Amino acid sequence: MMDQRILEFIGDLRRAEVRISPSESLDALTAVAEIDLSDRATFKAALATTLIKEGRDLGTFERLFDTYFPDVQAFGEGLRKALGPEDSWIHELIDRLLAEGTLEVDEISELVLGGRGAEMEVAVRSAGLERLMQLFRLGSEFSRRIYECLDWGAIERDFARVLEMLESRGLTPDQLARIRQYLELRLEAFRRLVRRRVERELERQVVCRGENGLSEPLLDKALSALTADEVVRMKVLVAQLARKIKDALALRHRRRSKGRIDSRRTIRKNLQYGGVPMEMVLRHRRRDKPNVVTICDVSDSVGFASRFMLQLVWSLQGCFNRVRSYVFVSEIVEVTQAFRRYSVEGAIEWALHKAAIDYHGQSDFGCVFSRFARTELGAVDSRTTILVLGDARNNYNDPQEGALRQIRERAKGIIWLNPQSQREWGLADSVMPLYAPSCDLVRECRTVGQLAGVIENLVPHWSRCRG
Repeated sequence: MMDQRILEFIGDLRRAEVRISPSESLDALTAVAEIDLSDRATFKAALATTLIKEGRDLGTFERLFDTYFPDVQAFGEGLRKALGPEDSWIHELIDRLLAEGTLEVDEISELVLGGRGAEMEVAVRSAGLERLMQLFRLGSEFSRRIYECLDWGAIERDFARVLEMLESRGLTPDQLARIRQYLELRLEAFRRLVRRRVERELERQVVCRGENGLSEPLLDKALSALTADEVVRMKVLVAQLARKIKDALALRHRRRSKGRIDSRRTIRKNLQYGGVPMEMVLRHRRRDKPNVVTICDVSDSVGFASRFMLQLVWSLQGCFNRVRSYVFVSEIVEVTQAFRRYSVEGAIEWALHKAAIDYHGQSDFGCVFSRFARTELGAVDSRTTILVLGDARNNYNDPQEGALRQIRERAKGIIWLNPQSQREWGLADSVMPLYAPSCDLVRECRTVGQLAGVIENLVPHWSRCRG
C-alpha cells in the first residue's frame, strides 16, 4: 500500500518536470523499507535524498510531499482541539446504542459518531473520495458533486434518530443538549476533514501542471464573483506566488551578499606579492531586510481581495525585518499580534471578523489615514514600504489626502492595490485620483489574473527596498 503511494508520488514529481530515473525510484522504495514510517521527518528525508538531485526541485518536492503524506499527528491535534475535551460518558452511551443493533445508521455516520481522528480519515476514504478525484477537474462543479455524493442529509438524519432514541430513554434536556453539541462538533470536524482533502488534491494537481492551475476564463473573473472551490484554487495560487516571491528575494540577497571587487583595496593587498598570485578583496554593502506596513480595507465591497492579500502578507512575514498589519473600515486597528499568533487561516479569519472595528460601517479612508498619521507613524521609517489595499470609495467623507502625503514623506514608498475597475476611479465617491500622487505604484487588482500579476510584480519593488 505504501509502495503504491510512493510510486504515485514519484509519478506526480515527474509530471511536475522533476527528473527521476527508475533506479532512483527503486532506491527510494529500498530506503523507505529500512526506516520507521511513523517518523515523518526521517521518511521525508529518505525520499528527498534518493529522489531529488537539484535544489530547484526541492520546492516542488515539499509541496507534493505535504499533499501526499500530510502531517496526520498535527492534524489530529488540531482536530482534538476543535472537538473539545473527550466526553467518555457520551462515547460509552453511543457505543452501547450502536452495539444493541436496534439503530441502523449509514457506515459513514457510524464512523463519524466515533469521533476519533484516525477513524474520520478512514471515513473520508471509504466515502469514495479516492474514486472521485476526477471530479476535481470539473471546475465549479466539484464541491457540489462531492457534497452530494457524501449525502450530508443522511448523516444529519442519522444523528437526529440517535437523539430521538436517547430522548425516549429518559435523558434530561441538559443531557440531550450536551449530546447534541457533541454530535454537531463531530459533524463539523468531518466536514473540515473533507474540505482539507479537497484542498490537498487541488494543490497536487496545480503542482503537477507546473502552472498556476487557473483557466483563462478564471483569470479574467472578478474576485468578488469566485465560487467556493475557485476560492480554494486561489488560496493555492497565492501560496505558490508567496513561495515564488520568497525564493526570488532570497536569491537576490544571496547574490548581493557575495559583494563586488574593491579595486583599490585589492591592489594594495597584492603589492606584497607583486601581483602574483592575485588575492581579491570584496566590498560588501550591507543590505538589511525592509520593513513592511500593510493597511487593508476589510469592508464588504473588497472582502475577497482582502482575504488573499492578508494570506500573502502572512506568508511573507519571514522575508522582512518587520511586518506590521492594520485593517480598517471607518476605523483602523492593528492586527500584527494575531498574524504572529495564529495559523494563516486563523489570522485571516481574526482580521476579517474579530478585530475591534465596526465591520458593517462605511469606509472612511480620510479618517483612517489621519488617525494613522497621528498615532502610528512610529511604525514607519525610511526603510518601510506601505502596502495599501482598498477601493478608495470614501462615501463622500473628507479624503484628508494631506495625511497620506505625511505618511509618504516618512516612508520608503507606498504601493496601492485597488480592487475596483480603473475606469471608475474618480467617479462618484471614489477619491483614488487624490491619493495616487502620494503613491509610488498604483495598480488595479479586480480580477484573479490582475491580482496574480500584481503579486509577482511586487518582487522588484521589495527587492529595491533592501538596504
